[in-house]
Amino acid sequence: MQTILAIETSVPEASVALVRDGVRVFSEDFLNGRNHNSQIFDALEKVAQLLQGEDFEGKGLDAVLVGTGPGSYSGVRVAIAAAQGMAIVHGCDAIGVASLGATSVARESDVSLAIGDARRGLYYTAEIAASGEAQEAELMEIGEFHERLAKAHAAGVSLFTMDDPESLALGEDLQHQVSRGRPEAAHLIEIWQALEGSRREELRKTPLAPAYLRPPFTSKAKQGHPLIRKS
Repeated sequence: MQTILAIETSVPEASVALVRDGVRVFSEDFLNGRNHNSQIFDALEKVAQLLQGEDFEGKGLDAVLVGTGPGSYSGVRVAIAAAQGMAIVHGCDAIGVASLGATSVARESDVSLAIGDARRGLYYTAEIAASGEAQEAELMEIGEFHERLAKAHAAGVSLFTMDDPESLALGEDLQHQVSRGRPEAAHLIEIWQALEGSRREELRKTPLAPAYLRPPFTSKAKQGHPLIRKS
């Protein structure tokens, strides 16, 4: 029997799920944000109690999955830290899975495209592969973005976003064709179970890190020791 824990906190409506031998035995949704990141530990404590029960015979976890975003940077970082802690305790792997594929829209559609606002005048699209796994997001300016969405819609592709569709500056026709979704922990497990063995091994070996739409902005350190540095 495989026992898999999944943590998804890239959006404010976060979730944790525990699946044993393909059957969901625990799931909990909770509010996630700067003032609510601690909520994840309440859910994980309940998971820990379940794993200590007679039904699990002390066997622990076989894997911990974590949604890597894109989304809330602080939320994903907290989830990664929590996943690594649980993995160390249970002697298993902590594995990152792209969050965008773990929405109900993506799971229920044959062909779908995640879209969103990348900020600073750019937008993104990310294809969902046949396996259910989200591909790397592509950044583009608004003209190209609208053109890409129009072509995708004409081809019968389901469009979805984690943002408010009204914030994407879409025309009325397109705006009504875009569904709003959120990634869920249980869907991360579904994606993982559907992947080929070679892809699973690749993800196991990939270091856990948040998925960035663009490289994180950091300021360069000034040269020299701060006590002797000239202004």
